[in-house]
Amino acid sequence: MIVINVEHVKKIYPLYKNKKDRLKEAFSISGKKYHKDFYALNDVSFKVKKGECVGIIGLNGSGKSTILKILSGVSTQTEGKIEAVGTVSALLELGAGFNPEYTGLENIYFNTMIMGFSKKETDEKLQDILDFADIGDFINQPVKIYSSGMFVRLAFAIAINVHPDILIIDEALSVGDVFFQQKCYKKMKELAGKSTVLIVSHDLNALTKFCKRIIVMNKGNIEFDGEPNEAITEYFRIKQGRINDGIALTYSKEDEILNLKDYKSPKEDKYSGNMDVIIEKYFYSINGEPFSENCKKDDEINISIIVNSNKNIDNLIVGYQVRDKYGNEIFGQTSLTSEVEQVPLKEGKNIISFKVIWPEIREGNYFITLGIGEGIEVLNQTEQCWINNAIHLVASTMGKTIFGVFNNSMQEYTVETLK
Repeated sequence: MIVINVEHVKKIYPLYKNKKDRLKEAFSISGKKYHKDFYALNDVSFKVKKGECVGIIGLNGSGKSTILKILSGVSTQTEGKIEAVGTVSALLELGAGFNPEYTGLENIYFNTMIMGFSKKETDEKLQDILDFADIGDFINQPVKIYSSGMFVRLAFAIAINVHPDILIIDEALSVGDVFFQQKCYKKMKELAGKSTVLIVSHDLNALTKFCKRIIVMNKGNIEFDGEPNEAITEYFRIKQGRINDGIALTYSKEDEILNLKDYKSPKEDKYSGNMDVIIEKYFYSINGEPFSENCKKDDEINISIIVNSNKNIDNLIVGYQVRDKYGNEIFGQTSLTSEVEQVPLKEGKNIISFKVIWPEIREGNYFITLGIGEGIEVLNQTEQCWINNAIHLVASTMGKTIFGVFNNSMQEYTVETLK
């Protein structure tokens, strides 16, 4: 049974250069237009069956939130047809549908009334909502004093415990703490097969576990609709294209030196260290694919960094460190602790390259910090330049999860002076 039917939907916003053009158009006798049409959605069509859990991903501005707002009745389409069969419960941006002056308890009744529930029906669900939200005495305080975490706790508790036919979630769960997120996903799994779930999230790992189908959107269009792993590959292809403005990059020894325009420049707020050596740019590829963000066990990550040194360094140390999304250090290595011979660094510009083999590790989001130092002892070295969280990766594995320390030595560590 089809419970969500979206057919040829368009959402068009008028874009004006300035306020004067808006007024000119409003009072134009001839009907002349002074705006350009912006298509937030451009001929979008898809269907969702009863009990399906469908994820929607895409870069910012791709139309994800727009389609959810239209489905939940917050916004209307410019063209096209949308049908949603059954009760719809929506968890959109933080605080949406809440009256800030009302208490949490008053907002429970206010929200359920909007969804069509009577006071008696809400009374029957009230204790389940309160238990799930778990915000204690704050339930009797105005929600305008709530933290973002408390907001999402109460909003999700209402949305999930009214047992809707269709549950729509737009990135709201990213606000809650990790324990509440686990609680929410567990509850949604209980709804699997009963309620239909449509969810937008940047947590790709969670979506692949929870959804059997993912829609990828780009610039108001559907680029892909299908199997989760293929969807994520398509998402990173689009993301890579946006980052590099459509330039097709290649990775080879010659390209490392010749195509310096392909290298990324670090953000200044990511730097730390003495800065006698500065990492000016960096480049990486995974199994030969430049700036890919998907990795799995035994993938080969080649990293090159362009550094500008104010002096000759005889005892060069090159290192990297991998952290999870909470900032916890997972594993890392330096040329000093690896079984490689230390190579001197000459004053001026140099390109440093090394290879890392990705271990079998828990699925999720990880960040690689790149660093340069000098010294001959592990506990007595000088940090010259570090780029914190330079590389973002989404790790997946088909095998068992491994926790702990990885002896993942650097390989093919080279330094070459640029002329």
